[in-house]
Amino acid sequence: MSVIGRAGGRQKRIPRTQLVAALLGVTLVAAACGGSSGGGSTSSGGTTAPKPTGAPIKLGLMTGIQTNAVSQPYVAQAAKIAAASINANGGILGRPVEIDVCDDHSTPQGASVCAQKLLVEDKVLMMAGDDGTQEPSLLPTLDTANTISWSSLGAASADLQNPRVYVIEPVLVGYRILPQMLPATTKHVAYISADSAVAQASAKVSATYYPPSVKVDNLGLGLTATDFQPTCLQIKQSGADTVVPAINPSQLAPLMQTCNQLGLTKTLWAIPSIILTPQVVQTISSLNQPNLIVLAFGQGAIGSFADDVAKYGKQVGGITNTIGDASINAWLGVKLVADIIPKVGAVDAVKIKAWLDQQTAFDTHGATAPIDFTSAGVTGIPRVKNQSASQGEIKDGKLTVTVQKPFLVGKPLS
Repeated sequence: MSVIGRAGGRQKRIPRTQLVAALLGVTLVAAACGGSSGGGSTSSGGTTAPKPTGAPIKLGLMTGIQTNAVSQPYVAQAAKIAAASINANGGILGRPVEIDVCDDHSTPQGASVCAQKLLVEDKVLMMAGDDGTQEPSLLPTLDTANTISWSSLGAASADLQNPRVYVIEPVLVGYRILPQMLPATTKHVAYISADSAVAQASAKVSATYYPPSVKVDNLGLGLTATDFQPTCLQIKQSGADTVVPAINPSQLAPLMQTCNQLGLTKTLWAIPSIILTPQVVQTISSLNQPNLIVLAFGQGAIGSFADDVAKYGKQVGGITNTIGDASINAWLGVKLVADIIPKVGAVDAVKIKAWLDQQTAFDTHGATAPIDFTSAGVTGIPRVKNQSASQGEIKDGKLTVTVQKPFLVGKPLS
């Protein structure tokens, strides 16, 4: 079962098969009849959806692919899978969707080039699913083009302040929701954060969401550190029963391996999905390490994304990361465009922005709790309107949702 909305103040739940059908743009009758194995959708009348025609609706996407920093080719791959799914089911208003990708090389200069190419030269309708790391260089051109960045991952502080940026991923909110998910037996948390001033400040804010009965030690780890033994020894000596990492995602798997080798085999690792990687899933499974995953997106998104990957992944050349938030976020953002444009009634970025700014319970089809885009957002990061997360677990190489109802961020407790 997955949460898809609210009725009379209560969560309304529907079967996952029904949720998948909603995300794929097909009816329940079509799903029951088996649909079409050829990629086209089947309507309730048993007819195949017509192939979309006309000028494509272009969505821009900017991410680092060939880079010395964090390379995320899977962001573009996920967006293309979503477009393939939409096009197989008739497109948007009968028109095909096209993902126009630009490699920003994870540099401000590269992002400026991408902004010019996508928004000025290619005249994309809007951006959709950016990883957000270099988005500050994109923002001035968003103003010039009078358009928006939809479903940005919001990875830079400037993104989280700009009214043209719409964030679905609950950036940083997961760390504030996490304390609600911890077992009642939790007494001592080792919170490991990057050693930058910004990361340390964020750690202090997150610590205020733990109840007074839980001791929180803040430990620093350099962003490029490769020797994890000192950190693991600190955790061991502190006597912490739980570890909360807020570090470079590439460091997490080797950190866990090192700590396990030093005897921390029963320690619970509470991990927000924003730093989850396939290597972490493999490491947790091979070590049989106790874990709790704070999921930005619920089972509705995770399951439906997996379905689309199975159907359309080969069509776009495959995908290298099917569990990362950046992948699911890009896929979900593009899929939701297929909902938004018909409701707006026009392929017009100005009208889309005006419509979004009026939504008080935007339906993400169960990926998150309904989002109020009219709200003030999270203190200090006003473009983060989604303040929900789901609880999950990694076991036997699989990521599953263990508590279906999303948790909502509360108020500081200490």
